[in-house]
Amino acid sequence: MNEVMRDEAFYRNSGGGVTVSGGEPTMQPRFVEELLKLCRESGLHTALDTCGYCSSGTLERLVRYADMVLLDLKLMDDARHRELTGAELTPILESARLVARENTPLWIRTPIIPGATDSEDNIDALAGFIADELPTVERWDLLAFNNTCGSKYGRLDLQWEFEGVQPIEKAQMEALAGAARQSGVKEVAWSGVTRGEG
Repeated sequence: MNEVMRDEAFYRNSGGGVTVSGGEPTMQPRFVEELLKLCRESGLHTALDTCGYCSSGTLERLVRYADMVLLDLKLMDDARHRELTGAELTPILESARLVARENTPLWIRTPIIPGATDSEDNIDALAGFIADELPTVERWDLLAFNNTCGSKYGRLDLQWEFEGVQPIEKAQMEALAGAARQSGVKEVAWSGVTRGEG
């Protein structure tokens, strides 16, 4: 907390605050809970950045001290989610619902990966879930696939299944953002390197 408070003037002047991310912060719940609590007591805005794959008890403990939550939602198809991430989807959806029940502002992030999450059907399914069950979503960010991490896999002697996959077309990102806007979320934005004009 002493280290966090060294930047107190910056947080206050910028209107920002402290974001706890990782790795995955819910893997260290006691530490994160105490840090968020101390930030709250010091009047600092706090955000919890999570994939949502954790127990509801852990998330409840952390959300009570978070002013907002940044949550990754990748796919709405459980089998495909398991295939691509190695994790079941249900706990992540339950985490999103829990944050909404706590009336905590929520920002959703969806990585747009060619051949994995880049279909309009997937975005439509996510939009339906957000519109029907997550009334506290304030922003939805679509994050264009970044192919620069391949070298990390090589250093770890791991096979990267997206080796050689090109960045997504700008027009496709625009179309996916248009589909996401059907969710009724106030702010939908996309970012990242794309192919095509500009």
